[in-house]
Amino acid sequence: MLERALKQTRKDYEAHVARLQSYIRQPSVSAENRGLEEMAALLAQEINELGGVGRVVPGKDFPIVYGRFDIGAPRTMVMHSMYDTTPADEPTWVVPPFEARRISDYENLGECIVGRGAEDTKGPVATLMSAVHAYRAADVALPCNVIMVFEASELGSKSLPGFVADHAQELNGADVCFWPWYTQKSDGTQVVFLRVKGLMTLKLRCRGGAWGGPQNAEIHGAHSTWIANPAHRLAAALASMKTQGDLDVAIEGFYDGRNLPTPEDEALVEQLVLRFNAERALIDLGVSRFKQESVKDALRARCFQSEFNVAGLKSGYVAEGAHKVIVPHEAVAAIDMRPLDGMSVENMLKCMRVHLDKHGFPDIEIEPLSQGYAGGGSPPGDWAVKELLATYADCDIDPEVWPRDALAIAAKLFTDLGMSWIATLPGHANRRHSANEYIQLKGYRKSIEFTVRLMWRIAHARRD
Repeated sequence: MLERALKQTRKDYEAHVARLQSYIRQPSVSAENRGLEEMAALLAQEINELGGVGRVVPGKDFPIVYGRFDIGAPRTMVMHSMYDTTPADEPTWVVPPFEARRISDYENLGECIVGRGAEDTKGPVATLMSAVHAYRAADVALPCNVIMVFEASELGSKSLPGFVADHAQELNGADVCFWPWYTQKSDGTQVVFLRVKGLMTLKLRCRGGAWGGPQNAEIHGAHSTWIANPAHRLAAALASMKTQGDLDVAIEGFYDGRNLPTPEDEALVEQLVLRFNAERALIDLGVSRFKQESVKDALRARCFQSEFNVAGLKSGYVAEGAHKVIVPHEAVAAIDMRPLDGMSVENMLKCMRVHLDKHGFPDIEIEPLSQGYAGGGSPPGDWAVKELLATYADCDIDPEVWPRDALAIAAKLFTDLGMSWIATLPGHANRRHSANEYIQLKGYRKSIEFTVRLMWRIAHARRD
């Protein structure tokens, strides 16, 4: 039966490519509130056409697509992904970003589709739908019950916590939650990550006020010797929150509650040190070096530390080839933090406030942009992790196994219901959140066959 479904994926390859193209051609840009309802309706309709029950559930910010394929199987698999994308307003696209054009040999990668969402995450959603389609078209019953939960999470998963709470009784019987994500590197190396980090976005704002600085508008820069500058003050506050060399977070209590690395996690890092191609990673990232002095320290930081990233700074006047002599009246920093398992967003914000007050910055305002969520996932010995890795072995793939990735996914909402959590797909895609996002089509084909195999393994696995 499995071989029939696998054969069907190859037979219907062009239809699977067309499905992906149709998803990309329907813009669904959450930052612009553009096309979300249309994309959600498209997916719900396709779930119904594939024999499931699909509907669009209103959410706190954007709707959630909820689909169920109940076949009375002993096992149930939740497929969690998102249907929205970031904007595509970069001027350097080589093709229109929502055209989903097939390019025969894009950047020596073979045939690719270039378009917004090819990687993040129209491609993974199309993979899931195509895998379900393969079973149906082959006249083979799905090996497990399937629940699909597709959110619009580019702005912070605001709708998901309420949705999970409202549907907890239905989701509670699921065995595993699967987050599909293409993780093959440009050199062909496959990656599996077992856990993910959470996400909290916020702004830090410094305004002129009782502490000093211009209160209502900018003033001439000639006053900088006797009038304080909000930009200087915010920079000093930011510097106080990081350790020397920008290596970690220096906020007391920030990491309270985190789950420390286990011996199994540390063993995975030791294996990564032997396999990880640091030179290739630096080339792919477009950087010269890591912050850390050793590859092992860099890998440990990636897996076991929280990001505290200054994504942007805004203050005063900056223009190429020009200058305006001012003391600005306001400075703003955009911050993203990625909490680890066990950490809480509430504690992180509380500790940040205490830190700013203690270090002489009580006037700097903390403005959360989202509810935020903590990280989560499954340990190396989890039964579903074993089946995921066995599926890679079935495909003759020996992946790097990372204890955690910095990708932000609300995995804990599902593991709190008692299910395992697994992620990753074979296949190479790249440039999410930037121009010329693409997916390599030979990898897309492989990802569909992989998902068909994974569903079969999950359904027939012995759960210890």
